[in-house]
Amino acid sequence: MFNKFLIQFFLLFGLTFAHNIPSLNKSIVQSGNLEGRHGLDLNIGIYDNTNITSITSVSGINSSVVTNSSIGFMGSIAYQYWFKDYLSFRIGAGALITDVKTKTTAGAEVSSEVATVAPILTGVNFYPLQISEENSVLPYLSISAGPYIGVYNKSEVGIATVTQETIVETVIGAKLGAGLDFLIGSLFKLGVNAGYHFMGDYSRPIGSETNYSGPEYSLSFGFVF
Repeated sequence: MFNKFLIQFFLLFGLTFAHNIPSLNKSIVQSGNLEGRHGLDLNIGIYDNTNITSITSVSGINSSVVTNSSIGFMGSIAYQYWFKDYLSFRIGAGALITDVKTKTTAGAEVSSEVATVAPILTGVNFYPLQISEENSVLPYLSISAGPYIGVYNKSEVGIATVTQETIVETVIGAKLGAGLDFLIGSLFKLGVNAGYHFMGDYSRPIGSETNYSGPEYSLSFGFVF
């Protein structure tokens, strides 16, 4: 339910902002092009992690409570350069928080597990429409590829012991995406983005899974210079 609410929020934000953006944008539209310009973006959103089952259980005298996260959060930063008004190069790095577990037993033992996937992707954005006095909202399609570094950390704290385990694995993957960029003045842009990550299988599980392919939905804020 919460996952659907966030997706609807992103869509509503995009539609509302698209309706009001023409009055905000001036300088980039008047200059007439993006060719030769640079950009820096910060993206924050959710990673659809519904393949991870959410579990809460209590049982027996030596009871335990286990909580799994079913929604992953993501963040990334990216650099962009426009070769042409309709085509830009993009490179970025981010983190997908894919799996979080905590467990507490009646014997005062506490364990926690966190699985994170960090993609480092290089690709291009294609803008089929050009900016003009009448159009300052730019839809785009994107494709990128690169390594997906999976990091799994597990720690257990008992009455007299502390143990830790770390696994690091890397696979190659790709991302297909689409979105809307809203240009604001000569320096800023906002965006609504959606994409799907395709990645190979890790040789060892990173948390609960060996493969974290799935969709993401995000909002972005960027500078154009």
